[in-house]
Amino acid sequence: MKKSCFYVSTAAFALVAGLGVSAASAQEAAETAQVEEIIVTAQRREQRLQDVPIAVTAITSKQMEEQGITSTHDLAQAVTGMTITESGGYVQPFIRGVGSTVTNLGEQGSAATYIDGVYMPTVNGQLYELANVQSVEVLKGPQGTLFGRNANTGAIIITTRQPQFNPEGRFQLGYGNYNAVSAQGFITGPISDQFAVSLAGNYDSHDPWFTNSFRGGKIGESERWTLRGAALFNASENLSITISGDLMRTDDASPILVQPISGYQGYLPGGLLPSGPYDFIGNGDVGYLAEQEGLSARIKWDLGAVSLTSTTAHRWFYTESINYDSDTTPALLSQIGNTERGTNFTQELQLNSNGDGPLTWVLGGFYLRQEAKYDPLMVQSATATTLITAQQVTEALAAFADATYTLGDFELTGGLRYSYEKKNYDGQINGNPVVNNAHKSWDSVTPRVVLAYHPSRDFMAYASFSQGFKSGTFNANGLSTVAVDPETVDAYEIGVKTRLGALATLNVSAFRYDIKDLQVQALNPATNLILVANAAEVETKGFDVEFALRPSQGLDVRLSASYLDAEFSKFPNAQIFIPVLGGDGRNQSVIRDVTGNKNVRSPEFTFNAAVSYRHELGNGASIVPSANAYYSTSFFWDVGNRLEEKEHLVINANLTYNFPGDRISVTAWARNLTDEVRFRNVSAAVQADRRAADEPRVYGVRLGYQF
Repeated sequence: MKKSCFYVSTAAFALVAGLGVSAASAQEAAETAQVEEIIVTAQRREQRLQDVPIAVTAITSKQMEEQGITSTHDLAQAVTGMTITESGGYVQPFIRGVGSTVTNLGEQGSAATYIDGVYMPTVNGQLYELANVQSVEVLKGPQGTLFGRNANTGAIIITTRQPQFNPEGRFQLGYGNYNAVSAQGFITGPISDQFAVSLAGNYDSHDPWFTNSFRGGKIGESERWTLRGAALFNASENLSITISGDLMRTDDASPILVQPISGYQGYLPGGLLPSGPYDFIGNGDVGYLAEQEGLSARIKWDLGAVSLTSTTAHRWFYTESINYDSDTTPALLSQIGNTERGTNFTQELQLNSNGDGPLTWVLGGFYLRQEAKYDPLMVQSATATTLITAQQVTEALAAFADATYTLGDFELTGGLRYSYEKKNYDGQINGNPVVNNAHKSWDSVTPRVVLAYHPSRDFMAYASFSQGFKSGTFNANGLSTVAVDPETVDAYEIGVKTRLGALATLNVSAFRYDIKDLQVQALNPATNLILVANAAEVETKGFDVEFALRPSQGLDVRLSASYLDAEFSKFPNAQIFIPVLGGDGRNQSVIRDVTGNKNVRSPEFTFNAAVSYRHELGNGASIVPSANAYYSTSFFWDVGNRLEEKEHLVINANLTYNFPGDRISVTAWARNLTDEVRFRNVSAAVQADRRAADEPRVYGVRLGYQF
C-alpha cells in the first residue's frame, strides 16, 4: 500500500508541478500570491536560495512549526535524501548516502553543524531543540572548502532569533499524551539606542512509552530544557558585537533502550521476549544524560570595501550513559556505563568583499582545540568490571578562500581550503597506563569549482566539483595506537534552479560521490568494544527535486523527492554478524567481502509533501490547517545487508486557530499520526540482533501568545 502511496504521490508531484507552471503564467494569480523568497548563507554570505549553486534545503521557523519539526532529530522528515539516526546517544546524520556510524571518543561526525556561526563538533548528545530557531539550512554534499573539517556529508546551519531593537515576544504552553508538558518563550528588546538583548528558553517532558517487562513498570521518561541569552551592542554604524550564552540539558534514555529482535544468548523456548517495539527486557536501570554549555562572541566590522567577522566560542560538554544494557537480555552479559566530557574552543575569522561588482570573495581562517575524555568508560559483565579512561586532544588549523567572478550570464567560482589536524591521546585500563602520548597529524587540500549559467533572476544552471575531508582519529574506545586515516569525498553535481513566475520554484540536482578510506566501525566479539578502521570505498549517485508552490493567497505547498543509489565499490574485509545455526538468537562474527552491497542508512527513495492553508474568517480570526508527510523506502542498518528498516510513512498534522489580531492562538497537533513503527538504531552483536524504537504517535494542544 505504501509503495502505491509513493507512486501516487510522485504522480501528484508531477501534476502539481505542471499546474504550477500554468499558474505561474496567470497574471491575476501572481498579483495575489507569491512564493516566499528564502535567504541562505550557504556560501558564507547572505544570498537568495535561487542564486546559490549548491543543493540546499532551507526551512523557516513557520514551516518547522507547521510540519511538526521540533528538534534536529526530526529534520529528516523535511529533508529528502537524509536520515538522522542514533547509536548509543551519538547522533548520526546521513545525507545522500554519506555519513558516519563511528561512536568514538570525541567523534565529530560527517556533517558539520553550526549554530549562529559556531561550529558544534561533538555528536554525542547532539540533538538540538528548535524552539527559538529562525531557520535551518541543510547543505547537501561535501562542504570541505567553506565549512571545512568533517563536512563530508554536508552541513547543517541553524540560525536562532537574534536580539532586536523593536520589542518582540513569543510564548507557548502545551500538553499532550504521555503526560507531555512543554513551554517555550522568546523575548527581545532594547536597553538603549545601541544595546539590545534577548532571552529564549524551552522545556519539555513526558512520561515513558517503554515498558520494562523484566523488572516491571515503565521506563524511559524524558526531560529536556534549553536556555539561551544574547546581547547585541552596536558600537557604531559599522561595528556590532553580539555576546551569546546557552545551557542545554537532556535526560532521556530512549536512544539506549534496546531490545532483542529475535531471541538472544541464553534464550530458551517459552522465555521472556519483547511483546512489541516499546517492550524492554533488560536488567538495568537505564539512563542517558547530555549537557552542553557555551559562550560565544561575534564581531562584525564593515570596513567599506570589505567586512570582517570574528566568531569566538568556548563550549563544554558532558554525556553519561547509565547501565546501557548492550546485550539486550535479562541476564547481565554486557553492560556499559560511559561518561564522556570535554571542552571545545573555536576561533574563525572571515573577510568578505562588499558591493555588487563582478568579483565577490571570502577569505578565512579557522582554529579548533578539543579536549575529550572517558571519565570513565565502564564495561561490566557477570564476572568482571573493566574501567577504561582515555584523554584525546585535537588541534585543527585551516585557511580558506572562495571567489566568484561574473562575466555576462556566466559565473565561475573557485575555492580552496588547507586543513591541518593533530591528535594526541593517552589511555588506561583499571588505572594502569596502556597508551602513552600516541599522536599523529594529517593535512589536506579541499578544492571547489563551480560553473553557473545565470541569465536572469528566474533561472540558473550549474555544474560543480568539490572535495570533503573527515579528520583522522585514534580508536580510544579500544585503546589502539594505530591511527585511523582521514576519509575523503570527491563530489560531482549538476543542477537547475528555476522560478516559475511569482507562484512557484523548481530546483533539480543530480550528483555522484566517490568516498575513499571510509571510516568503518566494528565490534570486538570477545569484549564488545569498538574497532575503527579505514576499510571501504563507496560510490553514491542520484538526484533531488524540490518544488514550492503558492497558487493562492494563504496556500503553501512544498514537495520534494530524492533517488539514491549508494553501494560499496570496494569492501573486501567487512565484519558482519550472522545468526548461529540452531542457536538461541546469538550471532557469530565473520569476515566477508561485501563489495556491491548497499551502504547503510541510505534509502533508495524518499519523498516529502508539506501543505498549509490560512483561511481568514469574517471576524478577523483565521484557521490554519497544515500537514507534512514523509515517505522512505527500506534501507539496511548493517554492511552485510541483513538487518533492514522497513519502508515507512510518517504523517504530522496541525490545526491552528488564530484569534483576531493574531496575538493569541490555539493549536491541536499530532506527530506520527498513524503510529508508524520506526527505529533510532538497529545493530548486531554476539549476544543478539538489537534495536531501539523511535517515537510513537504523540498528540496534544498548544496555547500561544505573541506581541
